[in-house]
Amino acid sequence: MTDLRLGKLKAAVTDWEQMVGKLRALATGGGGGINAADLKAKAEAADWSGANATVTKGFVAKTASEFNDVVTEARSVHKILQESHAAFKKHQEELKTTVDRWAKRNVYINDKGGAVSAAPPGAVAGNAKTEAPTQEDVDAAAAEVGRILEAANETDRITARALRKHAASKYDFDETGYRGLKDADRQQGIEDADAQVKLAAKGADLTDAELKRFNEVAKNQRDNPAYAERFATKLGPEGTLQFWRSLADPGRGDTPTGERAKILAKVQDNLSLTLATATHVDTPAMREWKDGIIAAGDDRIKHPGIMSAPHGFQVMSSLMGKGKFESGFLTSYGKEMVEFERGNSKLGADWLWDGPGNPAQLNYPPGSAKPGNDPVAGFMEALGHNPEASLKFFNDSTGRGGKDDLDTLSNWDYLVDKENENAREWPTDDDGKTTGYKNLGHALESATLGYAYDDQNPSIPPLDTDEQKAARDDRTALMQRVVDNYKNADVIDGQPGIRDSLTNMAAGHVDSLNYSMANFGGSGEQAGRDGMFDAKGNHLRDFGQTDGANFLRALASDEDSYKTLSAAQQVYGASAMGAQGDDLQDALRVGRHSVLMHGLMDEARFESIGKEFGDEKDERNKELEKQAEWRKAAVGAVVGTAVGAGTALIVPAGAAMAIAVPLAMENVGGAANAQFATETIDWLKEREFDNSNESIESIGKAKEVGQHNAMTPLLNYADAHGMDSDAVWDLAEKASVRYGVGAGVTDTEDSK
Repeated sequence: MTDLRLGKLKAAVTDWEQMVGKLRALATGGGGGINAADLKAKAEAADWSGANATVTKGFVAKTASEFNDVVTEARSVHKILQESHAAFKKHQEELKTTVDRWAKRNVYINDKGGAVSAAPPGAVAGNAKTEAPTQEDVDAAAAEVGRILEAANETDRITARALRKHAASKYDFDETGYRGLKDADRQQGIEDADAQVKLAAKGADLTDAELKRFNEVAKNQRDNPAYAERFATKLGPEGTLQFWRSLADPGRGDTPTGERAKILAKVQDNLSLTLATATHVDTPAMREWKDGIIAAGDDRIKHPGIMSAPHGFQVMSSLMGKGKFESGFLTSYGKEMVEFERGNSKLGADWLWDGPGNPAQLNYPPGSAKPGNDPVAGFMEALGHNPEASLKFFNDSTGRGGKDDLDTLSNWDYLVDKENENAREWPTDDDGKTTGYKNLGHALESATLGYAYDDQNPSIPPLDTDEQKAARDDRTALMQRVVDNYKNADVIDGQPGIRDSLTNMAAGHVDSLNYSMANFGGSGEQAGRDGMFDAKGNHLRDFGQTDGANFLRALASDEDSYKTLSAAQQVYGASAMGAQGDDLQDALRVGRHSVLMHGLMDEARFESIGKEFGDEKDERNKELEKQAEWRKAAVGAVVGTAVGAGTALIVPAGAAMAIAVPLAMENVGGAANAQFATETIDWLKEREFDNSNESIESIGKAKEVGQHNAMTPLLNYADAHGMDSDAVWDLAEKASVRYGVGAGVTDTEDSK
């Protein structure tokens, strides 16, 4: 792609531009020559008789009209070539810039678009400072290049198809043509949608080969609004639901398995992405489709010869796992669905959605991590991809579907607060496990963080407008409810699958948690904590010292949660120090406070290990050894924006997930601070505590590692500001006290 030669394409653009001018002159005049328009006018004005009046006159008129079609087609070809040349040039420039940028970070992009580490070996590098890229760096580079190449392939696909269409007719010219690449994409989408609807009419009789063809087209067009809207509206609301119901559960007593199940999994994802795109199209037909889908929610979507059938809500929710559905549609859909469920509360959610009257296999492949037949769980997944709709949903209330509309209950109380007597009893699977809590966590993540829970490049929403600031305040208000509700490990463990999301939320709100914990004995206001944390500028919220500590303790007792939170705290603590500028006293104060936070989380984790393994020394020591190595993985994986230029750094969270950890220095205020912030991350990596060749044989040794992690930002600050040994000694003494204070907050009993 970087070597792509665009000279011939540019020449073709010039040639066709000239051709359009010549053909236009032949069709309509100009330059004083003979033209088709004049011939047609003369033919129609002439006094024809005999065969000439019926044959020759008509032939001349039709031939003259063909010249207009020639111009239309030539103009279309020119526009397609012109815009494709501009697009390819842009793709090429983006690719070159990306390849060069990653090369500076020792990541090599090969000729197939793959990324590999290219750091020179030590013997070659000599005294030069080189840093091998992390696997996360390599993966990020490959993903970025992949997106550019995918866009280029899309340009190529649309262009080639448009040109082939013009070349298809041997004996006639196209009287319509395209107005450019976007118009070609739109028309191609409509053509494909019409063909897909014809395929869909076969329902369960679609062969595997036909389903693969359906997937191939849908993959190319699912983000095309013209395709999506046409496909959805031509199927209609009931047709959309019936199509997937008949494919997923044909009612023959033989649920699709094997290869067909794998194909159906792709069909399900493509349908979800297509329908999500369609909901953003604002046309009368699409509005009617949305209303129809919601109205069909309580209907049974039947199959010929089968008495039992799932509800429309179940079928539609199974098609909401991918893509970002339009906010208004989600709000209306969720309200009607919850009202229907609450109106049938005597049955219970388990019986309502998975009773003997409506069994159905709606998610593929069977046994996957997708929600089961619980439509609320599927809807939570949709909210997980739409932060605005999710935040609104948890702040709204719902009635009981017309049976007693005065009996309203907040959606938070109904879905989250298990202490409420009217709270939902989440359905269980065949093993007696509740799988929906994981989806609930995804919805809460997007609502409190402001980006999709599975966003691979998360970005904290800006605070530039009053509307954005109000949304931030709404997110932190909801986060306070999260902190208050999940401040006990038993509550978290009572909702299996939600812990990872709670951890991500805590890391994403580490700034407010730090702020909340800086209020010993109610001293925060008088001690000036608002200024040190810039509470007003960053719109921080006080979750309460006790609730904040309990929430962190409940999370940090788990190994994976502890790793994520520790990495987030180290990044935030370093940025909080840098945000103080030249105020040494305040910088060291917030640095020592960060040490307290580390002490709090370290003690919670160490105590959990002690409780879990008791006197089983060997097992306990294995866990401690694993725990002490967290930093080698975590800090090495920190990637993201240049510190000081953005609002967050990205830290790893679980498998392939990422969290945007807020920084305390959105507006750095000077090159010195920006340099300090950038060097902090380098310093963390260089002084990584690598204990891979050591054996951690006691909690005391594990604590040493934790204390090292806590002190790293402070020692970096001391280096950067030239503090002498006496000053560092005093700093370490005071920090050790704060570490002990933090540990004391979560020390409920001595570790065994």
